[in-house]
Parts: sequence; C-alpha cells; structure tokens
Amino acid sequence: VYFAAPKAAIRFSGFETCSGLLTGPDGQDKYALGAAKGFVAGLGAGTMEAIFVTTPQETIKVRLINDALRTDGPPKYQSFSHGVRGIVSEFGLSGVYKGVLPTILKVSTAQATRFGVFQCIPAENRNTPLKAAFSGAFAGGVSVLLFQGIDVVKSRMQGLDANRYNNVFHCIREMLKNEGIYAFYKGVGPRMTRVCLEVGITMSLYGEIVRMLDMFWKTNP
Repeated sequence: VYFAAPKAAIRFSGFETCSGLLTGPDGQDKYALGAAKGFVAGLGAGTMEAIFVTTPQETIKVRLINDALRTDGPPKYQSFSHGVRGIVSEFGLSGVYKGVLPTILKVSTAQATRFGVFQCIPAENRNTPLKAAFSGAFAGGVSVLLFQGIDVVKSRMQGLDANRYNNVFHCIREMLKNEGIYAFYKGVGPRMTRVCLEVGITMSLYGEIVRMLDMFWKTNP
C-alpha cells in the first residue's frame, strides 16, 4: 500500500516519457518500431520503476514477510516502520538494493510485455473501461506466464536467506540442483490472480485519467 502510488506514478510517467521520445513532432513513429513501440516504451518504464521504487520495496517486503513467518524465534520487527529502520540499519542502503539486477530484469520485461500486449490488442477492444480492464488482465496474465521464474529468483535474492547465494546465477543453479525446474513456478496461481486484477484495474483507470486530463491539456504527442 505504501508504495502503490509512487510505483504507478513512475510506471506511467516513464511510459509516457519513453513513448514521447519514440514519437516524432508530428506524431509519427520516429524509429519505425511499429507494434514494438509499446514494448520498448514499457521496457524503459519498467527499468525506471525497478530502480526508483520496486527494488527497495520488494527487499523490505520480502524480508518483513520472511521475518513474520520465521520458526526459529519471535519476529524481529514489530511494525512496518520498525522493519524499515531495522533493515536499513542492519543491511545499509546497498542491502536494500540487494537483487537489483533480477528486479530490473523482472520489472522491465514484465512492463514491456504488459504495455506491449495491451497496445497490440485492437483499439476497439479496449475503448471502454470494462474492455480496457479485460485487455489489461490478459496482458498481465501473459507477463506472469513468461516471467514467473525471474520473480521467484528475485524473491530468493531479497529474502532473509539471501546470503546463501553469491549472485543471481548461483541462485538459479542452486534452485535447479536442489528443487528442479518447477521451483521457478512456485506461487504462480496466487500471483496470476493478483497481477491480472492489478493490471486490469490500473490500465482501465489510466485510460480514464488520460481522457480526463485531455480535457485540460493534451497528454499525448
């Protein structure tokens, strides 16, 4: 909840910024990317989101969850604010950015897929809030199926047991060796439900907010 607003703000402002850079002064496709334009703009938006919000958010979230579920004693952190202070104090700023590479990879590819798939859907199938919600849910589902493994690796790298792994590739090798390929799809059901709902709602609201803002100034190039 604490990070939802800044995440959405950076994601959509980043997408608009990248889309503007890929669009010429007369609205033409500046680099002739065609359908790939949405994917490229989404890649840039996801990278910005991962660096500025998602990496510290996910590190704090995963460590708080792991701490609450620990079986070797009582939880170390009593509240969200106490957890944030404790994690930053114990691990430092670099510790909060543990797993930044898989997070950038996960968020950028996910947002590229979501924006790209969404914009590839014919405009007539996303021109109302309900249609946009269903189109966004579909795009979100595609991104989960493609990149669930990256999300699992990211969570392992940011958990309380992150010190078990030397780097991303060591984490992947250990998971394959000890748990098999299915380990990369643990929790896919709940995540599919959450992402489909999240992307459906945000895409629907985003379209309506842009239309409302266009009444006062033009938001699209």
